[in-house]
Amino acid sequence: MSAAEQFVLAGVLERLRPEVALEIGTFQGGSLQVLSRFAGTVFSIDSDPRVQERLAPLFPGVRFHIGPSRDMIPAAFARMRDSGMRLGFALVDGDHSAAGVRDDVELILRLAPADALHILIHDSYNPDCRRGLRAVRWEEFPEVRLVDLDFVPGGFHSRARGGAFARSMWGGFARIETLPGRREGSILFGDSQQEQHDIVFRHSAHRLWHKVLRRFRSLPRR
Repeated sequence: MSAAEQFVLAGVLERLRPEVALEIGTFQGGSLQVLSRFAGTVFSIDSDPRVQERLAPLFPGVRFHIGPSRDMIPAAFARMRDSGMRLGFALVDGDHSAAGVRDDVELILRLAPADALHILIHDSYNPDCRRGLRAVRWEEFPEVRLVDLDFVPGGFHSRARGGAFARSMWGGFARIETLPGRREGSILFGDSQQEQHDIVFRHSAHRLWHKVLRRFRSLPRR
């Protein structure tokens, strides 16, 4: 997460001051530092057991759930219900596949109480993450009022650095907002950088990988 993205995350959380925050994909704990500062209680979900071993002593108030998000998200919500807590903010930054992003977002929306909820999804500029967000069945969630794929635009990495491979597209925040009650009319949907995203994609390494995957999937299976 870039310094600018961390600044935006801190600004959003400072304004919201949520009672409970959920993080999917904790990794080294950079965003967890921000979440634990502004949220009353933080639930951390990660598939790597070393995350809890490394970070629990530094964040004694954080409630860690280690395992696949499809299992740990329901476990975290059950723990919230048992404690009378209501989720106000979620950060999705775990599985970056299209299916992983779609499933994490849909599971949160399905399980969250019908209260105001703010969700940020990191790496919304990445083609697979973006494809997953577009695949979310938004109309099944009547509390959703706003979806902005380019709340914070991402960028193009011409050279390999910081975990990004050369000619790759990463970063950015998508934003989802829900409100109690059924919405009237359509979801306010934004994707202001879509044209730029499509142009950059044509010059990225992602295009080649997508071609290879499509060709592989089209091969006959024995």
